[in-house]
Amino acid sequence: MSEPARVTTQASRDALARLLEGIPAGRLAAVAQDTFTFLPLPARFPWHDGGAVVDEIDMLPQHEPGISPLLLYAARLAYEVDDLRSIEINRWIDATGHAGGLSDARLRRLFVSSQPTRIEHSQEHAKSSAEHGATPTSGRYDPKTSNPDISASQKDVIVSGQGVADLVRETLERSEAPRIWGGIPLRNPNFTGRETLLLTLQRSLETRSKASVLPHALHGLGGVGKTQLAVEYAYQFQDRYDLVWWIPAEQQSLVLQSLVDLGRVLGVPNTEDSVQASSLVLDALNSTGRRWLLIYDNATEPDDLAHLIPSSGGHVILTSRNQTWSNVWDAIEVNVFERAESIALLRKRSDAISLDDADRLARTLGDLPLALDQAASWQAATGMSAAEYLDLFEQHHRELLSEGKPVGYPSTIAALVALAYRGLQQTAPAVAQLLELFAVFGAEPITVDLLRRGKRADIPAPLGPALNNPIPLGRMVRDLRKYGLAKVDGEQRIQVHRLFQLVLRDELGEDQVTRVRHTVHRLLAEANPGYPDEQEHRRLHAEIGPHVEPSGLVNAASELARRVVLDQIRYLWVVGDHEGSRRLGEAAVSAWSRMTGHADVGPDGELTLLVTRHLANALLSLGINERARTLAEQTLAKLRANRQFGPDHEHSLATAITVGACQRVAGEFQQALELDTDTIERYGRVYGDGDPETLKNQGNLAVNLRMLSRFSEAFDLDSEIVRTLEESVPEQHPQLLFAQANLARDLYGLGRYPEALDLQERILPTYRQVMPNPKHPNILWASRTLAISLRKNGRYDDAVKIARENYRDCAARYGQDHQHSLAATMTYANTLRVVGDLGEARGLAVDAVERYRAIFGDKHPLSLTAAINLAILRRAMNDVEGARQLDESTHSVMVGTLGLEHGYTLCAANNLANDLALAGDAAGARRLSAETLDISRRSRGPQHPYTLLCAVNAAFDLLAKGDTDSGRNELASAVDALSGVLGPGHPETLDARRGKRAECDIEPPPT
Repeated sequence: MSEPARVTTQASRDALARLLEGIPAGRLAAVAQDTFTFLPLPARFPWHDGGAVVDEIDMLPQHEPGISPLLLYAARLAYEVDDLRSIEINRWIDATGHAGGLSDARLRRLFVSSQPTRIEHSQEHAKSSAEHGATPTSGRYDPKTSNPDISASQKDVIVSGQGVADLVRETLERSEAPRIWGGIPLRNPNFTGRETLLLTLQRSLETRSKASVLPHALHGLGGVGKTQLAVEYAYQFQDRYDLVWWIPAEQQSLVLQSLVDLGRVLGVPNTEDSVQASSLVLDALNSTGRRWLLIYDNATEPDDLAHLIPSSGGHVILTSRNQTWSNVWDAIEVNVFERAESIALLRKRSDAISLDDADRLARTLGDLPLALDQAASWQAATGMSAAEYLDLFEQHHRELLSEGKPVGYPSTIAALVALAYRGLQQTAPAVAQLLELFAVFGAEPITVDLLRRGKRADIPAPLGPALNNPIPLGRMVRDLRKYGLAKVDGEQRIQVHRLFQLVLRDELGEDQVTRVRHTVHRLLAEANPGYPDEQEHRRLHAEIGPHVEPSGLVNAASELARRVVLDQIRYLWVVGDHEGSRRLGEAAVSAWSRMTGHADVGPDGELTLLVTRHLANALLSLGINERARTLAEQTLAKLRANRQFGPDHEHSLATAITVGACQRVAGEFQQALELDTDTIERYGRVYGDGDPETLKNQGNLAVNLRMLSRFSEAFDLDSEIVRTLEESVPEQHPQLLFAQANLARDLYGLGRYPEALDLQERILPTYRQVMPNPKHPNILWASRTLAISLRKNGRYDDAVKIARENYRDCAARYGQDHQHSLAATMTYANTLRVVGDLGEARGLAVDAVERYRAIFGDKHPLSLTAAINLAILRRAMNDVEGARQLDESTHSVMVGTLGLEHGYTLCAANNLANDLALAGDAAGARRLSAETLDISRRSRGPQHPYTLLCAVNAAFDLLAKGDTDSGRNELASAVDALSGVLGPGHPETLDARRGKRAECDIEPPPT
């Protein structure tokens, strides 16, 4: 008969046998009989022989999956020996259990279940808030009354990790909503031919969409009918879709606005940040059961648009003049008409034209659909015969050819436009003047409403007076459509084809274009609503946006026109198009810095300084931190030195806030605090202490204090802000919720974990209602605080769910390299570590450390904190030497840059003491742990959980040095205090009782 398989290694058994030496034989026997119901040992078994005891028990059958008999026996025995021996046995259990694949959670359960009298697990273990002092929110946020409209299922979103996009998707799939049809241009009643292209497009979409969405780029020469083909497809195949949506795609801001509009129709919660709102819409489309078609018209660069296209779930058509799209997605080449199609179109528009005349006209116009359509419209509007029209056309065409236009110039279109424009000058000069504006506008539509808003601008007659009268204005718009010079949809949006715009500029000539450009500048300046931060004005800012660069507003002669550019830069930043804001800001700074002859521009002009601040904000949002700081500091210095402004001017104060943010990002927390302290004092003098602007920016002081580990001062400041806001705004006000989220971060930093969790759980449902986008920065930061608080309260499983969702949402919102994404990565890694997923946690932590160092440098506080967390993981994975090397270098830098009393430095010191203890340097560990404990008691307070964890480690070091009496007393006192603060069943309390040294990880608050 073969021997039962050994569960533990010989080295492990020998180590336990040595620990049994000196324990009375009767106690070893009694524990064995108490642990195992059946013990087949002889009556004269040598219980005094530890090796024999270990060997025999190791051979017993395993009754509990994953737990060897020796582990059960040792866990029970640890309660029947002295404290020092108990610690040593529990450490043996920890090492042996980990070697056998057991998690810390499983080993804690073994520890608890082995006690002679079981302790009760409880998460309601913290001291009451009254012991710490009531928070400013006490009484205001009773969960039974503060959110009566929030259902239990909505509250569960917080813990379950279910996102708002998931809720929207479920709503879409449950509803019997009518078909959604949005933004599609009016169908062309004269659409002709293209049957093969339409069928090819339909088959390609159906085939490729089975695996994933692969947009099909319709590209070709201008005027061949790419857009018309997409429009016709939408109408012909509309019955196959539940949702069809048209998206102008020439500028990213237009795509964002269109997706936001779609989200509003779908019922996706709206948010001020258009990038985030668009992301929600894409998430909903990716997962809905609806059959949908999105059409992106006139796309430019693939890199600018790829992240704004759904990845799966439906069909996408994309039209573009950019041949690069053919290298990205399936391409369907659209060419000029076949001759038969050209003739069919002309005869459909006029049955009076003969086959020969139609053929001649088609040949002359090169079968170009745009030219054929415009020629047919002109003939229909004027009653001109085909022969007469051709004579006039060829006359204009010869004039163009004689001018020596470059190869590729659209001379056919140019002749058509010249003929039409000169005719309008004679018969309808106001219509001709209106058409001239479109030579300067961008290619996107202009609404009649925007034209009306510009009616007070100085616009020459006859157009100027006509803009003040809706009847003549309506007639002019109809004439543009009648003569085939513009498309006008049902929402009164006027669009002139870009080829028409090109040749019209040539027809007008340089001097006339300059005059028209000034007219457009005056019109847009008058139509500009200003106040880009306000939601009610954003639609008009979105309409103006595509015409800013084409019309040359950056180089406008008037200050009012230049302010349109300034408002656009701010608008793009507010809606989340930080890259668009940066691009326009760069152009404006470059142009205005060199501009002379105007007081508002030039190197020190007001608009130049303002646009530079806006550019700095955009750069900071994009993570281009050093340049942002340089620009912000230069601008602040100029504003303060300028007698027109000075240190207390509103522009100076706003710029100082930007400089403070740059200093925080650079890790210069003390400098940021000093600057912000001065700035807030000035805000109080200028705006008043209770003004919303003062309160909003006062929170920056608390941010600096948190980064300096001065949590008590931050708590006092945030408490006052919360109290002030509670007296002036409703409970659902975003500014109050933001202030309360900051207060939760203060509570966490103070070690008041139950209060931090309670506050964050209470306000987050309301926060999600007010700002329902789960990827809004404020929600992401609050969710990360929730994950951290759950973990610090011992709710590890819940913490993992929230941390995972937050990690993914931050990466989707910011990209992998942004500081907020890196912070979420470290939070997720810390959470995975405590649940035993060490491999994944280490991979995330290594990646985060590398990115932190690459972006911020090796000595930046955020890089150092990430390194401390990585060292904890190295120790957990038995890379003792690697952990020590990392801790030694990191601790040394922290002492020099942050000081001995900073919380980050104390964490590094505690963890370095762990390295020394593991290396057998008991004296070195004792010196460092005692010093760290003393500083922590002074700076954090004696009852802070991290102070108590330091006390546990210091007691272990006393015991290791042989100071048994003092070590036992200190350990008992520390564990008892830890049990009172965290609770007896908290994992860290149990670990301290099991003899496990405490690790102090770091979770930096947002900068």
